[in-house]
Amino acid sequence: MAKLIISNQRTEEMVGDLQILSPEYREYLGNQAQRMAWSMQEGDVIVLPVLPSEEFLEYVTGLLCIDREKITVIAPPAGRHGAGVLCRDRLLNEELLRRLERLVASHGIREIFPFHFDSTIAAMTRRLGLDSMTPGFRFLDQGGGRLLNSKAAFRALAAGAQVAVPEGKVCATRAEAQEFIWRELLSRGRPAILKQDFHVAGFGNEIVSPVPGVEPVGALRTVVTAGPEDLAEYLAERWDWLTDGDRSPVVVERYFADSLPLCAEFHLTDRGVGLTGHGAMRMEPVLNGHVWPAPASGLPGFDSFLHEAHRLCASIHTMGYRGIVSVDAIATPARTVLINEFNCRVSGSTHAYHLGERVVGTDFPDRRVLVEQRRRTFPDAVFERLADSGLAYDPVSRTGVLVTVEDGNASGGYGEYCVVAENTEQADRMEQDLAGLFARSGSAS
Repeated sequence: MAKLIISNQRTEEMVGDLQILSPEYREYLGNQAQRMAWSMQEGDVIVLPVLPSEEFLEYVTGLLCIDREKITVIAPPAGRHGAGVLCRDRLLNEELLRRLERLVASHGIREIFPFHFDSTIAAMTRRLGLDSMTPGFRFLDQGGGRLLNSKAAFRALAAGAQVAVPEGKVCATRAEAQEFIWRELLSRGRPAILKQDFHVAGFGNEIVSPVPGVEPVGALRTVVTAGPEDLAEYLAERWDWLTDGDRSPVVVERYFADSLPLCAEFHLTDRGVGLTGHGAMRMEPVLNGHVWPAPASGLPGFDSFLHEAHRLCASIHTMGYRGIVSVDAIATPARTVLINEFNCRVSGSTHAYHLGERVVGTDFPDRRVLVEQRRRTFPDAVFERLADSGLAYDPVSRTGVLVTVEDGNASGGYGEYCVVAENTEQADRMEQDLAGLFARSGSAS
């Protein structure tokens, strides 16, 4: 069954005002959107912010064993936020909608698969006549996608499902935040992480600590607030940023230094809740890659984490949501696993599960390790260089390097790769060899 893929990587309902995103970051997002190409099947139509090169499309379709000529790739005209994001004015462009109406009819499309199912996608779904065949559409059409990407909503649902989470509080006022952070955390020597209600990949997070030396893993920075006066000064300065101009609450949680960020992905259908896979997140200091499956899967608390994540997803399923849920957690130095977030949309792991199953093989979680790295600078002719060096993915050995996103920036730094290896030791060696290849080619890896 053909589908319409829309790679709307950032939306107003995910991060707030798109204008606050820097031009460089918006350009990066336009490149990053290529990940959803790994979900293509023959007959699909994919809408991207920026057209990738034909070389990349041939590369992806070749590995997926599908005919490039049976895929339609569209990039609508740039909008008010530039070419990097598929914002509302681009997706509801009348010319684009008329073209999509024709393609839906001619390709027999019966599924819409966006990165984030926001109100814009809901409007497109109705216009294209796909609403009656979209599972969970009534929930999504009433703002369900926005609701379930709220970190405040996560805290409430997690409490209701009785899953283990970091100590924390949803704070609607600065005074409430000041009191809780100081009384329950900083005064006891515990750092706190403050999260914008709507943002992704750690870009809306900051850490406050009573002592120096706390690395900001999963956050933009750490601010030392040794006393209540320091904390009050910090909150006065950052409250507008943390709350999107007082439009949203701020989520406060205890921050565990030296913890391992984890994720598990589930697929919610009318049949129920199913686990897709799990992994660990690579932070530099915010999300910059993954390892699948999670190396921490042997921890005593890992099975309980998956069980609790499933229970949380069951609550979401009961609400009427259908689609992908990514549940994030941390493995603390005490070897306990605490759930700290969910995202009800396509995740940064979804493409890896798709390419893992279709390129590497359905047994990849048991027989192979996938290691992803983002924001890499690739040399010219990267596909040829990988092949000549012997590092390119080999379908016979089922090991090697896959280019998951091409480096589409003139100054570099936008590429993404995925190493497929038999184990973590082999993956480490391959990453070292890849770094050497890029260094010899004049590219910083």
